[in-house]
Amino acid sequence: MKILGKLSDVCEKFAIVLAAGILIMVFCLVFGGVIFRMLGSNFSLSEELSRWGLVSICFIGASAALKQKQHVAVNMLMQALPLRVAKICVAVAYLLVFVLLGFSTFYSLKAAIGAQGMVGDIIPVSMMYVKLSLPLGMSMMFVHLLHGFFGIPKSKKIDSILIGS
Repeated sequence: MKILGKLSDVCEKFAIVLAAGILIMVFCLVFGGVIFRMLGSNFSLSEELSRWGLVSICFIGASAALKQKQHVAVNMLMQALPLRVAKICVAVAYLLVFVLLGFSTFYSLKAAIGAQGMVGDIIPVSMMYVKLSLPLGMSMMFVHLLHGFFGIPKSKKIDSILIGS
């Protein structure tokens, strides 16, 4: 259990650093693109790289948000239930999210591998690398969910095991 907690913490830090790095890159690209346009030059790479970066930020950043319980949720019902019943309901919710996340991870990985021969409109880079941010973010979410799921039996407060805030 402690190993899973440490792995979850490492995944969170990695996601934050990676998303922050991509965000800085996107900002510089967009800002540079504006400056180049004002100078009369065309910097077409910035549009495509910015789009790829924003997609990556969404899925990688979502894993850190899951760890920090920053996803939107309506937990009033869970907080009103007795602890034992609430734990069962939360466990069912975790299991449903596991199924959805497994399905999404499998098909996003399949789509990424299928895009190996495709290249960007402007930049001749395989789209597989861009699409791999989806299964990467989802696999980090899976680690966070596993850590939360195994914490359900020993929890004393329902707020500590809810998926969202």
